[in-house]
Amino acid sequence: MTEAIAFGIDPDLWPCGLVVMNETGQIELTNATLREWLGIDPSDQCQSLRFVDVLSRAGRIYFETHLRPLLLMNGHFAEISIDIERSDGTRFGVFMNGRATLINGRMINAHFCVFKNEQRRSFERELVAKRRESDEFRSLVRSSPQAIVSVDRDLIIHAWNPAAEDLFGYTEAEAIGERFDSLLVTPEDQETMADDLLHIATGETLRSEAVQLHKDGRLLHVEKSIAAINDKTQEYSGFVAIFSDISARKASEAKIQVLLEEINHRSKNLLSVVQVIARQTWRLYKGADFFSAFNNRIASLTSNQDMLISSKGSNVDLESLAHAQFAHLIDPEDPQVVISGPAVHLSKSVTQAIGMAIFELVTNAAKYGALSKEAGAVTLSWKINDMPSPMLEMSWIETDGPPVIVPTRKGFGYQVTGPLLEGVTSGQTSREYATEGFRWTLKAPLDRLTQ
Repeated sequence: MTEAIAFGIDPDLWPCGLVVMNETGQIELTNATLREWLGIDPSDQCQSLRFVDVLSRAGRIYFETHLRPLLLMNGHFAEISIDIERSDGTRFGVFMNGRATLINGRMINAHFCVFKNEQRRSFERELVAKRRESDEFRSLVRSSPQAIVSVDRDLIIHAWNPAAEDLFGYTEAEAIGERFDSLLVTPEDQETMADDLLHIATGETLRSEAVQLHKDGRLLHVEKSIAAINDKTQEYSGFVAIFSDISARKASEAKIQVLLEEINHRSKNLLSVVQVIARQTWRLYKGADFFSAFNNRIASLTSNQDMLISSKGSNVDLESLAHAQFAHLIDPEDPQVVISGPAVHLSKSVTQAIGMAIFELVTNAAKYGALSKEAGAVTLSWKINDMPSPMLEMSWIETDGPPVIVPTRKGFGYQVTGPLLEGVTSGQTSREYATEGFRWTLKAPLDRLTQ
């Protein structure tokens, strides 16, 4: 015992555990610290126990198969993690250093110094848990369907998940290290972003709809949520931004708005048409005949609306569609109206747009143009030009009507017979307010109209 005592140090005062084992594996000496850890009598030197008796079952196997051979070969080992088992079966972990006294390859004794590692193990478990949380969070970020971007206080991008690549068009390598405002923020929103950052830095989470820039320069409608990131001292160090693509929703909202405008416009037009029907019917019919003719024309108008809105067919004959647009106001076989052209079967996607355009032309002709006079006439015709690919050319020509007045504004009717129709048909429209009568033309690829 007594190298330690020879140095004047009492082993019982050591903050670590001490075990001395003889060549047979029997314990010769323990210090008070180890005995306290083992929960045994302070005066008991444990000499009735073998060293392996204080180790866990797995520890005993490990000692005999690995540590004892190490002592015999090298004479020592260091910082081995192993479990010590108390008499009641409970365990505690230690780090153990061992040194053997060897004579001619034979181990005379061995000294073991053990250090409790509960605090270290707790720290390691905490690190493992945090690593697992970090890995789980990283996995969630990478697999998230929402674009997630992490930005430091200097607006430099530090994290960019795959969904951000898909949404904004930049790869992770292209985005990391770039300025957030230069990459994604439109020039119009640069000033408001500075105000937003002031609110975010105070801990406020910003949620709003916004327009962000795509790599190709187009604008993206997104829903964004931005929250501050604080460092270990709770100082503001940047923010994380989460983006959801709402382009489809915005497109649907825009479509709904157009439909609402269309409904409003059609409602007003229908009331005007009913007035025109009543006036023209009264001109030709009196008494009971008026009510019969008027009811028939209102029924025709209703049928026309049903055809435009409720048609279930995939294709609609252009001539039938054209007749339906006139039927609400005038018999398509009336001498005032000429409808002619080859058979063309319109796809459902363009039927509504072309029907609306013809409906608008008919309504305007009845209110202001050739059909507002008994002597007036309208010719709606179409033909197919085969150069270099088939093109449909549709013409609307009014004659013998009142003097043509050039409109001073471009209302919804202009959109229906112009830009909206062009967008749906991939065609071009033109109009001429000639002295002899209004003229309108549509030229569009035939395959766009029929497929």
